[in-house]
Amino acid sequence: MIATLDQLKGLCQERKITVKPTLDKLVNSCPNESKVQLVSKLGIYFSSVERTVKNTGTITSMLLKGEGSSRTKKNIKEFLSIEDRDVQAIACYPFITSISSICNGKGFPKAEDVDTLLKLPSLQKDGQLDRQLLSSISSMMSGRGFPEAGDVDTLLKLPSLQKDGQLDRQLLSSISSMMSSRGFPKAGDVDKLLKLPSLQKDGQLDRQLLSSISSICNGKGFPKARNVDKLLKLPSLQKDGQLDRQLLSSISSMMSSRGFPKAGDVDTLLKLPSLQKDGQLDRQLLSSISSICNGKGFPKAGDVDKLLKLPSLQKDGQLDRQLLSSISSICHGKGFPKAGDVNTLLTLPSLQKDGQLDRQLLSSISSICHSKGFPKAGDVDTLLKLPGLQKEGQLDRQLLSSISSICNGKGFPKAGDVDTLLKLPSLQKDGQPDRQLLSSISSMMSGRGFPKAGDMNTLLKLPDLQKDGQLDRQRLSSISSICHGKGFPNENLVSRIIESIGLKNLELPEGLKSRLTN
Repeated sequence: MIATLDQLKGLCQERKITVKPTLDKLVNSCPNESKVQLVSKLGIYFSSVERTVKNTGTITSMLLKGEGSSRTKKNIKEFLSIEDRDVQAIACYPFITSISSICNGKGFPKAEDVDTLLKLPSLQKDGQLDRQLLSSISSMMSGRGFPEAGDVDTLLKLPSLQKDGQLDRQLLSSISSMMSSRGFPKAGDVDKLLKLPSLQKDGQLDRQLLSSISSICNGKGFPKARNVDKLLKLPSLQKDGQLDRQLLSSISSMMSSRGFPKAGDVDTLLKLPSLQKDGQLDRQLLSSISSICNGKGFPKAGDVDKLLKLPSLQKDGQLDRQLLSSISSICHGKGFPKAGDVNTLLTLPSLQKDGQLDRQLLSSISSICHSKGFPKAGDVDTLLKLPGLQKEGQLDRQLLSSISSICNGKGFPKAGDVDTLLKLPSLQKDGQPDRQLLSSISSMMSGRGFPKAGDMNTLLKLPDLQKDGQLDRQRLSSISSICHGKGFPNENLVSRIIESIGLKNLELPEGLKSRLTN
């Protein structure tokens, strides 16, 4: 039994669960006579959560509402009264992150409340819980507690959120972004937003524009019509008499969750001398800067100049844009990096080839570390020296590319997970990993982490993917292209896709796009 805080932290480290400072604050908020019981119960929780739980925040966010506050003490008291088996049952849910969001500061949930939500008919898809829908619901209800079944049904059945007789998940995602932590919107407000004249194109809602607006208004609620109109009509955002969507995308990235920018600030940014090329705005540079400043607001001119003039980012007397792209991916949403950190990464011995930086390797590393910040030299070395990634005594770059796709934005993988994947019987050919198969798998699992062996076996044995008694690789390649980053499709969806596209056309019909698993 876990009886001390140090033992609890040891358990978390053993299970690769990052211990956040809030864990200490939670335990410190507990009366001394109950601390052993609390630590023990937390041990049950962390022993039971799935490997997808990366830090202790899933439970501290539910129980902690200010260190030592009366609400926190009440949450702890109620948590201690819950049966161990119920704590274990809830911890085992693969959706615990969504549950934790809903219960932020509200205390540990009751098993019956969780069951009621997860079994709502309106949240089911093909006989299973629709995780994408749950994610949207949990975003809106973050910190607000469990919604009533009737409210969920009313929202998901709003006529303005339907398309071709089904719920339009893309629209719901935009709505849930704006309403994050604000609860369910009123039907009239949804209708009003989606019918704004400035968000229409060719008589229909312009989803790309709505996506940009929802990013800016993340957690801010629905915007006022005049604010939307003002932004979309800014002279500096026009091109050939129309709104420049590429520019708006960069602006919305930087202003994500920060609300509408001032016109003067937009103009100042877009006219920065360091962002100009041949007398015009350099959009590629702006895209890299907006990635770094995602959710950070507009950068200062001095910070932009300093980054773009770093000696380590120059090549033949000019800015090396390929390098900047890799750096901006790593620093996505992190703000401007320190010059020393950039230099240290780019001069790592393990990233050099023939006396120069190996850009192909850096690209794989930057994919893995997308929005994670700069990696430690030891972690880079450990990954590049994994026995499973070697071929004839050298790093197998094709395998690394597949692994980096799977781990995009996930951080460095564990050696055991890499070995397990590369040794799966279903991925072998002539005693070696089948690189073509792995490429298809990594495409579908891009940014989603390692797949379960059972799920992969099920996919590769689907009748519609067989030909003459063997796996039809052309079909699998088509499916993986369509499902890039969407995870494995189920049998019904594979059949529908194949019926719709045949073997050559990789363009998915509009009616099937919303059916892709998420």
